[in-house]
Amino acid sequence: MNYCTKCGKEIPDGDNKVCEDCQKKLLEEIANEEKTEEIEKKKDKEEKKEKTNSKNESKNEKKGNKKIFFIVGIIILLVIIACVAFFVYKNYKNTTGVGNTIGNIRNYGYAAIEGNWIYYLAPNEDSSQVGIFKIKTDGTEKTELLMNEGDGQTEIVSINAVGDYVYFISISSNEENTEDTIDNKIYRMKTDGSDLEVINDNELNNDCYEIYVINGYIYYIDVNANVSKMKLDGTEKNVVAENGTGYLGLTENYIIYNNLPEENSTEYVTYIMNIDGTDPKPVIEGKRLYSVNIVDNYIYYTDENKKIYRTEINSNKEELVFDTEAYNLNVDNGYAYYLNYVDAENQDYTVCIYKTNLNVPAEERKAEVVMTLDTYSTFLNIVGDWAVYMDSNDTEGFINLVKTDGSTNTVELYNLNYEQYYDSLETETSNEISNTVTTSDTQQNQVTNEVSNSTNSTTIDTNTTNITETNTVVSNNTTENVSQ
Repeated sequence: MNYCTKCGKEIPDGDNKVCEDCQKKLLEEIANEEKTEEIEKKKDKEEKKEKTNSKNESKNEKKGNKKIFFIVGIIILLVIIACVAFFVYKNYKNTTGVGNTIGNIRNYGYAAIEGNWIYYLAPNEDSSQVGIFKIKTDGTEKTELLMNEGDGQTEIVSINAVGDYVYFISISSNEENTEDTIDNKIYRMKTDGSDLEVINDNELNNDCYEIYVINGYIYYIDVNANVSKMKLDGTEKNVVAENGTGYLGLTENYIIYNNLPEENSTEYVTYIMNIDGTDPKPVIEGKRLYSVNIVDNYIYYTDENKKIYRTEINSNKEELVFDTEAYNLNVDNGYAYYLNYVDAENQDYTVCIYKTNLNVPAEERKAEVVMTLDTYSTFLNIVGDWAVYMDSNDTEGFINLVKTDGSTNTVELYNLNYEQYYDSLETETSNEISNTVTTSDTQQNQVTNEVSNSTNSTTIDTNTTNITETNTVVSNNTTENVSQ
């Protein structure tokens, strides 16, 4: 017999050293220990998992914060870059570019185009003053920007538009300054009509009716008749060339002008020089050019017979472009635009705006009618796919836009109804009579005579539009040549 080593109970002989009861207890204890150990392991595992999750959350939070900070930083950087780019672009836009074409400026510069807007000159409703207006290139949103507040004798010419600014010359008689009878100033204003300022006050020649705004500078003729330039705000005035003459036109690369070849010469010759005033020389030896335009590397012009020629710069050779009589020549966008009679040889003095295609062979060029006029236009400006012109008939005078494609689609920029105008004058005259008549018969007769003379001599003053002059020319059967 054997005895249980745990409780001492007698057990049968064999390999067992503990009784069945103790075996059960031992197995239960082992099972409980394993279960406890498993629970503890599971608990440890969960605690480790929680710690890991906590660490991961902390890391993710840090990563998220870093990502947010990074995104915010990128946004701030982009805003700064955008602001800098905007100001750089605004400065570039306002200081880079050409304000108008030679063809327009040589036609008085009454219109210019910048972006989606056309800037143009026109009188007010009663034609007593002249001002600057703008209209969108689709013919909508006509807006008055500036109206001259003088006595009606002030002219505005040579409109240039670059970026956010419009530049122009204002010319009027100067009664206060006996040494300088012409009061001429260069102005600029914002394209919305604000911030009008004088940037050159009588420091230009009395005969300077042209300015060119080119890449941050304004070129003009100074008081000594030399080509000068200044910055767009009127500062840093410098002489470009001491040539003592007027100029015909400027591009980004060249200045073209007339001068006497020798001191005792009486016949002018047309010269060309670089934009910085260097390397002056005749365009064609001994020849004067008229209605000059420069396009790329070619100079287009008319000769003394008004035929259209061109010459390649520095070639000293000329080529007949179109055998016609071309007045107010304006070369733009591959076409030569001009005014001419329909058939002067057969006494058909109807005036048309014509164009001829410069991109086809010479033998294929022909005169294409853009618009048939009732009278005549003293200027011809090309802005985009529009032509700006003046015309009049028996009942009204007007300034219009017309499509250059020959469709005769027009937009009215200005209109003066003659009947309404004269009715208004008669009303004003009647008011003047009632306000000035006295009991003196002598004074009454004097007033009546003055009013009568004033009424009879009244003309339609459209300032620079010259509608009255046009009607006079037409009423004389327009037998004289069309003015250049």
